[in-house]
Amino acid sequence: MKTIVKDKFVLLLCGGRGSRMGDYTTSIPKPLLNVHGKPILWYTFWTLYNQGFRNYILPLGYQGGKIKKYVSKISEGLDCKILFKNTGVDTSIAERINLVKDMIPENSDFFMLNSDTLFDFDIKEMYLTHLTNKALVTLSSVEVVSSWGLMFLKDDKLVGFDRERKVRHFVSNDFSDNIYGLVYSGFVWINKSALEHVDLIKCQDFEQSLYQKIIEINKSANYQIRGLWYPIDTPKDL
Repeated sequence: MKTIVKDKFVLLLCGGRGSRMGDYTTSIPKPLLNVHGKPILWYTFWTLYNQGFRNYILPLGYQGGKIKKYVSKISEGLDCKILFKNTGVDTSIAERINLVKDMIPENSDFFMLNSDTLFDFDIKEMYLTHLTNKALVTLSSVEVVSSWGLMFLKDDKLVGFDRERKVRHFVSNDFSDNIYGLVYSGFVWINKSALEHVDLIKCQDFEQSLYQKIIEINKSANYQIRGLWYPIDTPKDL
């Protein structure tokens, strides 16, 4: 099963400032912050490598030299290709992707993720979902633990209260009762041809613009993550 992704590229987003981490990222980029004695990026790289990936693209930005040095060190001697591209410090995701897209073979699928999340789930199974649905974009959803106490109602009557309960989906007043929302994990399979549906130079919000377009033309799919998913957004998460 590992061979199914061996020739696929990973696009690892790692150029942001990590400003929500406050002073933690003054002298070190967020992906290199330690968790149990290892940088977040250490867990990311080895999880991907152990699942069979051998091709990596890192669009560098804030303190990119440190990220390049670290990844080059831990990957030394391995049977993999790692491509670095300096894409600027305050560059948008769309602009970063535009600057590295030529590294990705035409009409091929690539796996894109953020570099600030600890994870362990079956990425190959997600890719099979992508292939089975002939999707241009396959998003992944997760259950989240609510930060607030939850009140449970039935027929408008309170029937329970709980804290730290997992939430599977949400309901919005903006949609009808039979439409519910899922939490996007930040992990996505994209066919390179999907990028033609959005102007990467002018695009203000890559995810909103591309994903909505692909959903509207019925070329998207969803995969529910079953496994570890732990984003590190703030010092509290760390």
